[in-house]
Amino acid sequence: MRIGLVQLNPVIGDIDGNTNRMIRAIRSLDADIIVTPEMSICGYPPRDLLLCTGFVQACEDAIIQIAKDCPDATIIVSHPRSIAHSGRLHNSASVLQNGEIIATCDKQLLPSYDVFDEVRYFVPGDSSCTFELNGKKVGIAICEDFWRGFDANAAPSYANNPLGELLSKGCDIIVSPSASPFVTGKRETHVQYSLQLAKEHSVTIAVCNQVGGKDDLVFDGGSYVISEKGMLGELPLFETGSLSVPLDAKSFSHSLTCEEEERWNALILGTKDYFKDTGHSHAHLGISGGIDSALVATIAVAAIGSDAVTGILMPSRFSSLGSIEDAEQLSKNLGIQSETLPIEHIHAAFERTLDEGCKEATGLAAENAQARIRGLLLMASANEQGSLVLATGNKSELAVGYTTLYGDMVGAVSVIGDIYKTDVWSLAKWINSNHAHCGFDVPPIPLETVTKPPSAELRPDQLDQDTLPSYEDLDEVLRLHIDFDLGIDDIEEKLSVPREFISNIVKMVDRTQFKRYQAAVILKTSPRTFGRGRRMPLVMKRSWTLTRETT
Repeated sequence: MRIGLVQLNPVIGDIDGNTNRMIRAIRSLDADIIVTPEMSICGYPPRDLLLCTGFVQACEDAIIQIAKDCPDATIIVSHPRSIAHSGRLHNSASVLQNGEIIATCDKQLLPSYDVFDEVRYFVPGDSSCTFELNGKKVGIAICEDFWRGFDANAAPSYANNPLGELLSKGCDIIVSPSASPFVTGKRETHVQYSLQLAKEHSVTIAVCNQVGGKDDLVFDGGSYVISEKGMLGELPLFETGSLSVPLDAKSFSHSLTCEEEERWNALILGTKDYFKDTGHSHAHLGISGGIDSALVATIAVAAIGSDAVTGILMPSRFSSLGSIEDAEQLSKNLGIQSETLPIEHIHAAFERTLDEGCKEATGLAAENAQARIRGLLLMASANEQGSLVLATGNKSELAVGYTTLYGDMVGAVSVIGDIYKTDVWSLAKWINSNHAHCGFDVPPIPLETVTKPPSAELRPDQLDQDTLPSYEDLDEVLRLHIDFDLGIDDIEEKLSVPREFISNIVKMVDRTQFKRYQAAVILKTSPRTFGRGRRMPLVMKRSWTLTRETT
């Protein structure tokens, strides 16, 4: 018996195109049963497209078309399904065989934490689904029904256990159509969980995961077939592909990648697909000689090509010669077009205008004015060419508000907005050390850019650490507070730092929530990402006391 995996990168809403691509991939496989990702007909997550007239019906019509066009194998295709007479929807998977739908599985566990909103659209199924094939019992567990949220810190505990039901029914094979967003390290967690499950229950497991960038989410693919013997077959990470795996295949050690390589590939795919699916072909970004913009420019080149990236140098009276030289060297290393638009004339005109109105911009107002002038020039340059601006801020800066609205925050996509500053350094060093593997003839990021102290260069001799704690100490607190939702008390127990230090950082995060509500789309790589994955109130106060029982 052979299990086929079709690892797709569907375009959300492109039902016709997704269906045709799926049919071609299915026909190319020699397999007894073929599994496709969750919601592979319309792409996951379809969000409010599910509410559009005719959308769900078109998905259901596509299932019928696939059944008729691919009658020679048993195929599992996932799609939204309308419930007769009620108008409510299920997140379903249909089993297609001999040109017909022979069974339908409705997802029982509907995630509504982190970036997920399934309860908004779907009602849960009420039973597990199995069918017989070649003398083997096959069970279907759609994504969360298989994982049960064990792989997400924010997931709830579920009362029912669809996977347990399938195991109790004596399934020989469990297939999981999946659309599990990328988070660093998650795929290895999934593989180890599946290996343990297969060994303990003597069951074969086939997980087919979606691949591709979908707005702020990246799906890494990495689909696999595992038996009690071990890994029998796997598809590449971050690429589309198809694979037919015989159940008597020899097992092998599965592929492993380091965190830096995972982040690198995820950010490239997320950026590439955003441009492809929105129909844009060119990117603009400000390059300052700093490490953040250098990293974003490097990712952009890997994603869409050097000819499609323009770096804008916008030096001010406070820009150091070293930073300008680093930005120019970066452009040369990457082979991108660069332009220099000094901001001094606009900056001086801004100051004169205020002076004529008996006003004066000093301190933060003066610094932010420079950032906003740069934002204006970036947007004008991009508009002229029908290009998209890439925001270059990192997660540490976004967390504490060390960013300027309508200045360095402008852009369509925030490429590294989910990467802490310390991880920015790690990733930049990894790229330079592995530049040939990353597709570059030379280490792309200038050494001085990596090693010099970070500075916004908005006033004389400015350094980030004049205003912020060291990024090592800052990120240690932010990671626990944001990624794992720990409060001040819990962080204090874990870290050997003063409570006041932690409290001040948390206050900065809370005070600057309004900025993040206006940020560009942030590509998700961590357990908790700013945006839809962290829906905090704009106006709030941390004033509550835990009741502690005493004896």
